[in-house]
Amino acid sequence: MKSRKLVVLLLAILMTVGALLSGCSNTKTTSNNTSKNTSSNNSSTKQMKTFTLFYDTSTATPYDYTKTPVWKKLSELTGVNLQVSYLVGTDEKSKATLMISGGELPDLIQTSNETFELFREANDLVPLDDLIDKYGTNIKRWYSQEDLNKMRAKDGHIYYLTPARKALYLYPYSGFYLPLEVLRDAGWPKKLTLDQYFNIIEDYVKKHPTYNGQPVIGFTALTDSWKIFTLTGVPSYLAGNANTGDVWVDENNKAHPFAISQWAHDYYKKLNEEWNKGILDKQMFTRNYDSYLSLIASGRVLGFYDQRWDIQNAINSLEQQKLYDRVPFALPVTFDGVTKEDYNSMNMTGNSAGISITKSCKDPVAAFKFLDAMCSDEALKLENWGIEGKDYSVKDGKMYMTPEQLTQYKDSNYTKQEGIGQYWYFPHPNDGEKLADGNFVSPQDTPEYIASSYKPYEQEVLKAYNITNLSQMMAPPIETPYGFVYDISIPDSEQQIKIANQKASDLTRKYVAQMIPAKPDQFESIWKEYVSEMQKAHYDLEVPYIQQQIDWRIQHWGTK
Repeated sequence: MKSRKLVVLLLAILMTVGALLSGCSNTKTTSNNTSKNTSSNNSSTKQMKTFTLFYDTSTATPYDYTKTPVWKKLSELTGVNLQVSYLVGTDEKSKATLMISGGELPDLIQTSNETFELFREANDLVPLDDLIDKYGTNIKRWYSQEDLNKMRAKDGHIYYLTPARKALYLYPYSGFYLPLEVLRDAGWPKKLTLDQYFNIIEDYVKKHPTYNGQPVIGFTALTDSWKIFTLTGVPSYLAGNANTGDVWVDENNKAHPFAISQWAHDYYKKLNEEWNKGILDKQMFTRNYDSYLSLIASGRVLGFYDQRWDIQNAINSLEQQKLYDRVPFALPVTFDGVTKEDYNSMNMTGNSAGISITKSCKDPVAAFKFLDAMCSDEALKLENWGIEGKDYSVKDGKMYMTPEQLTQYKDSNYTKQEGIGQYWYFPHPNDGEKLADGNFVSPQDTPEYIASSYKPYEQEVLKAYNITNLSQMMAPPIETPYGFVYDISIPDSEQQIKIANQKASDLTRKYVAQMIPAKPDQFESIWKEYVSEMQKAHYDLEVPYIQQQIDWRIQHWGTK
């Protein structure tokens, strides 16, 4: 997956594959013309193995990287052919249930956090502990003991190597956005209260009520499907908390719900006021995700809260239209009196599920050696830099890109076709790490790349705020002893919690769509009804379970 810092651009090519979930193939002799690093005993032939890999996760877009030049080099280097297939036409859990009941599994599988537990409980995954000890030369180099502890299941075993590593960002993780033109007009505001933020929007709308002949929309929110978190999760951020899902966690590592908190009341109340002033998007509760992105890409909308990855395509569109003054930038916004903010969220090695080896694999040792080889120095150069002489150059041992190669690298169509940066789900180092020869693992971590990454309109913002990296618009990301929290999945065994969560989610969706557009004198009565219904639905039933998981993580994730 390309560009950890510029946000993952979803790939859109549907893949055609055969032999969907076959087991490990018999080994076969294949011609090998790679360097001495890629073949044992300097032989001109090597034994190639074929493994099947299935991505049972909705976050992976179908794309057959095994047809690319870079993968062909990786295949020669590792001695492995891959047959990859993706989740299409169903949901993760349904597919996992079908695979488990049918007993037909691929050799390797990428799961989500929730489906991982299904496969583990079905005893379909190979424990990796002994394999890491015996064969994990590269993995032990990049993953600390504490990192490995984070991935231990409740049975004490490790079944995957997480791809969720520390990242270096060129942009804030999230925030309340305003277009460049609005920032300039407002005198380059910095940290804002919620009232100050909306005052800027109101003032600008009064001065510029239309854009390209259409009415300007002061503020919108994404409410489509699960992405309604960009509305319902905001009260906690305004109170200075990081992104920890449906709860906020205090300085004593204690979890608290906030769905019916005073924070939620005050945020929805403010949106209700702005709705009645004509500032809010009247279609925000009926827009789907595509419509939301189209609205941002039109330049008509001024404000919204979101995470950068979620709006990247809209930003790309604005740039393609050369509407640079309408490109939105994230700002930290809090309630009055809040002195801290965590819009850059957290930055640490997580425990999100990675690629596992299934019990159907006939040669799990070879499969693990392949995963370990994918984070060797030679493989990482191919995965992240491409092919020497074509995608990058070397002078006096230093890897660099010529202007032409840098232009290629920044072209997502080229890197996709070439196969560069498409291996995020495989084990890999944290951002900013260096190889044994002193070169950065990724070109995106080099000072040259960072300096070249900001366009002229972005450089105007850097200069105005006297910063060198746009992520410095926010406080630095934090690291916690319990991880991200939002990745704590409620297991099927906790059906009462899951039922309560679904009821609470449905109630929140229903009542925010009533509260925000209500007449001012109706807001409080709707809010009280919402609170009552949420309490009846036991909206906070999950909190003791989440607290239990936080406590368990703190106890078990330390270095042993």
